[in-house]
Amino acid sequence: MSELLNVYYKNRKLKGVDSRQKIHQQGEWHETFQCIFTQDDNIFLQKRSSNVKDYKGMIDVTVGGHLLNNETVDNGTREIEEEMGLQVGFESLSFLCTLPEEMTSGDMIDREFINIYTLEVSEEDVSSIQHDTEVEYLLKINLEDFYNFCINNAENCKGYKVISEEEITFTKSDFLPYSNAYFMCIGALLYYRK
Repeated sequence: MSELLNVYYKNRKLKGVDSRQKIHQQGEWHETFQCIFTQDDNIFLQKRSSNVKDYKGMIDVTVGGHLLNNETVDNGTREIEEEMGLQVGFESLSFLCTLPEEMTSGDMIDREFINIYTLEVSEEDVSSIQHDTEVEYLLKINLEDFYNFCINNAENCKGYKVISEEEITFTKSDFLPYSNAYFMCIGALLYYRK
């Protein structure tokens, strides 16, 4: 059975409920949740598995997913548990922003109101992460490097695989097809949040 999501007008007023598949086919606005793990002056990103349905093998924020029609943003912690195996209370998260974002991939038109949060993680948290099959690996990235990448001061960015510490260099073409505004906003908000 297909996931049911709330559908919104562009002004974020509730329009109704529909299946995730139809929402992506028709380009309807819907809500998603993202959480970016932080640790001192570093952030964590994920490389999506090549087995996922959408955006196969691309770099993305640490955790992300759709909010179902019967969920509120508090339920986004479900995604953290599903994707990373960590149980955290919503009160542990810090609100970063909500961004409207439009992406197109193949025949999918993805219009999202993205609720973005951060979670400060310890070394113990990181070592206990057991990501699910949707995630190929996690990258640890210096925040200043990521900020310069986001604001177009650098064409690429390097990170280190959490387990092997292998250095990986990526560009925006390796990322989900977020807009320049998305990168500018999250880069600045992450960098200046302290």
